[in-house]
Amino acid sequence: MDHRCPNCGKDLGSRKRVHAIITRMEIDCSHCNSRIRLNVHPLELRIVFLSFGSFIVLLAFAYSLQSNALALLALIAGVAGTVALPVLERTRLRTWARYIRPGGDSGRNPT
Repeated sequence: MDHRCPNCGKDLGSRKRVHAIITRMEIDCSHCNSRIRLNVHPLELRIVFLSFGSFIVLLAFAYSLQSNALALLALIAGVAGTVALPVLERTRLRTWARYIRPGGDSGRNPT
């Protein structure tokens, strides 16, 4: 994934860990202090919703059926999405711009 600021071109990859903990849609670039917006790929959203949704559904079934196997499967479903996102970033989304200017084209790669 391309973690450069769309205004000054500085690499903001070191801020990636901060965004994993606290995600805000608009931030200030640490180099040029201009406002930039997080550009989330639609496939990332699908993976997160699918992983979390399957976790909740399987956990509800595990609770209602008192099944340890379903609880383990729910845990695996939740972890699968967490593992899939970094793999997706390194393979399919290598050229996807993580940050765009506010008011830019939403959901599209600006390059």
